[in-house]
Amino acid sequence: MENIKNNINNLTNLWTIASKPFNGFATDHLISCCQINNAEWPNRIWTTQQLSVDIIQSIKENSENSNANLRFVNFENLEANNTNLIESLGFKLTSSLPGMSLKLNQYFPKSTRINLKMVKTKAEAKKWSFIFKEAFGYLISAETVLKSMDKIKYYLICDQKTVVGTIILHHTNNIAGIHSLGVLPDMRGKGYAKEIMHFILNEAIKQGATLATLQASSIAKKMYENLGFKTDFTMNNYELKTL
Repeated sequence: MENIKNNINNLTNLWTIASKPFNGFATDHLISCCQINNAEWPNRIWTTQQLSVDIIQSIKENSENSNANLRFVNFENLEANNTNLIESLGFKLTSSLPGMSLKLNQYFPKSTRINLKMVKTKAEAKKWSFIFKEAFGYLISAETVLKSMDKIKYYLICDQKTVVGTIILHHTNNIAGIHSLGVLPDMRGKGYAKEIMHFILNEAIKQGATLATLQASSIAKKMYENLGFKTDFTMNNYELKTL
């Protein structure tokens, strides 16, 4: 249960930090929301309370009244499934991602070709944003990166001088959240993802982390399991149904 809490807190803290420079974070005792108008990310709405019809209806009303295209994120333990209830109240499930964690108690093999370049300049923010879109197909704007890079560690992944992808390493206390690991399409199939994970996990240990957390795509889940990550919960993403 503690790993679940730490994972969710790391992820929602990342969204919060990214949206605050745009005055895009709001919360009450039930619902939290991060949104940036005219942007694709983070634009999330969620609750850490037990779901009820009233809470889902409130999330729906907030989503309908938002200028951003909000995604409703529901964090489910492995035994729960609220999809039917949520969809009956006007949402559709768009994706499900396992929330995973790994205790960091030993170093991984060192990479011989990967290095990380932390984003520190406007040009690097533009580069990171461009590479991210090429890897993922949607945009985290350079403006968002620029306005949050003092609190969020955005990295360009390089092989010598060639940029091959992006990653975020985001710390909340001793928790290292790994986000936005993407490799350019023409660089895939060359073993980069595993080397990148070894590198970033070693970096997290150096920075004092004792637990790594992430949300895995279906393609990458097996690789994370081979590294020792365990699935703790499911993160379901929903959008409003359209007529």
